[in-house]
Amino acid sequence: MDDDVSSAELIVRVAERCRYEAFATSDSRGVLNLASALTPDVLATDIDMPNLDANDLLLLLANAKYAGKILIISGQNPEILEKTRVKAISLGLNAPFALQKPIDITQLRQVLLSDEIKNTSLS
Repeated sequence: MDDDVSSAELIVRVAERCRYEAFATSDSRGVLNLASALTPDVLATDIDMPNLDANDLLLLLANAKYAGKILIISGQNPEILEKTRVKAISLGLNAPFALQKPIDITQLRQVLLSDEIKNTSLS
């Protein structure tokens, strides 16, 4: 999920090359319904979005008992990326990575193929 459509589409293209079935959305209000309906193994999200920022989304996902992995991808500074990732973990979510924009495609590919992401066990 990213309000920047080109960033969201880039993540989808890389994910598909890593053998994920992927989709993009910029609808921050509808992402919870979408995540509930599709139960994705991995959800990538930006931090700053209109209508619903990552902190609000993380709280909603925690309340919905989302069991997949969360990949935080944002242009924010590394401290804010890590703070957001730690908040996700404190809410009981599994957020093993936070990547900074502009997206390094090689790094994104490595993350998507890593054991921390690929070994998803949903309850």
